[in-house]
Amino acid sequence: MLRHAPDLSPRRPALQLPATHWLALRETLAHCAGRVPLYRGVVGPDRDADAEPAAREALARFLVLSKDALRKAFPHRLVPDGESLAAALKDGRILFVGTSGTTGERVQVLWDQIWWDTQERDGFALHPISRRHTQAPDFRQAVLTTPVCSGNLCHVGALPMQERIDGNVLFLNQAQDPALWSEKDVMRMADELEAFAPHSLEADPAYLAHFSVRLSRLGREPFAPGFIDLSYEFPSRRHVAAIAKVFRAPILDAYGSTECGFPFMECEHGRYHHNSAWSHAELLPLDHLDGLRGVARLLITTLRNPWLNLVRFDTGDLVREAQDACACGRDDGLVLASLEGRVSDLVRATDGRLVTVRSVDRALADVDGLLHWRLRQHGATSFELDLLGDGSRNVAAEHVAAMLTGLLGVAPRARVVSNLPVEASGKYRLCAALHEDLAGVARA
Repeated sequence: MLRHAPDLSPRRPALQLPATHWLALRETLAHCAGRVPLYRGVVGPDRDADAEPAAREALARFLVLSKDALRKAFPHRLVPDGESLAAALKDGRILFVGTSGTTGERVQVLWDQIWWDTQERDGFALHPISRRHTQAPDFRQAVLTTPVCSGNLCHVGALPMQERIDGNVLFLNQAQDPALWSEKDVMRMADELEAFAPHSLEADPAYLAHFSVRLSRLGREPFAPGFIDLSYEFPSRRHVAAIAKVFRAPILDAYGSTECGFPFMECEHGRYHHNSAWSHAELLPLDHLDGLRGVARLLITTLRNPWLNLVRFDTGDLVREAQDACACGRDDGLVLASLEGRVSDLVRATDGRLVTVRSVDRALADVDGLLHWRLRQHGATSFELDLLGDGSRNVAAEHVAAMLTGLLGVAPRARVVSNLPVEASGKYRLCAALHEDLAGVARA
């Protein structure tokens, strides 16, 4: 549903946005208010007023857009007046593309490939390494993620390499769970990576971490791309550590989604910078909730997208804004200090504090031999922690559980497991409170 947030005023970006951003936002809001059925009844901005105040004033009149509202609006209430959906689909200007969220979060969107490619290129330009490689005239990219998480493409099965190359992109994985990879699968992907020699490897961090461990066990040194671009889900520090042991390539983190495009890119100093030419970002602070001081919900308004006009879209993600200038020198947009995980993945400590995925992950960051973990909360004082080792050394379950006592208020029941299965989406869910709707608490 569309919801107001009456007592959660959006946090102003700490840094200035260029005038072109406010002009684009004003035009987007005027377009949406005037032509997109989903927003019918909303008063658009005053086009005769200065762009920034006019855009800010109009933006406040739009309700927060949830995934449920987007799902119900698709496709016809998203199509601008005067446009023919059938004609746009027929001539290839747009596609229907499904997201890969959990079952309750999956939505379809109107996908404009030209818009996507352009804003993605500008996002990569925010880091000097990715900028250099993506500007190569023969730029090639390999992708390693769940085969149901590759835009509008699916590569489940046993397709030959050539049938998994789409333009300049090679899709490596054909299994819905890394646990299903045989040695032959791992070696095939390593061979294909070497043969394709991509400038970048775009990867789900969990999948690439599993791949890295398997390569290490087989004694296979992988091809080193110009950079590794982590995407698709939360980048656990244990995943990054496993990847860094095997791949001799810079590891960068990009924040994006099928719905919103490429809003943030990590810089060389570990901060996340806003791709402000293509979206407007708002932070709804959660300081009023115990444990979440400095944490905010992230809303995105897409810019310059002729088909997918999302205003104040609730990404479902929690972030922490940087409180000082970034050492990289960029000062033209919002800067994030960290990504804190999904709002639906919050857990509650025994004293009532809400705890983010990032907080749990930070506590487990230095556990040698740990590849992957999963925390489930079943009651106010009941937690279970599953631990998957990388095979390099034994993981002591009780010792690791004790490391979370200060954070959770109690040591979870812990065990070492031989496998942690993916969710139905093909992704991993690191934390979940199964006894309470904490996402509802954060959105209330």
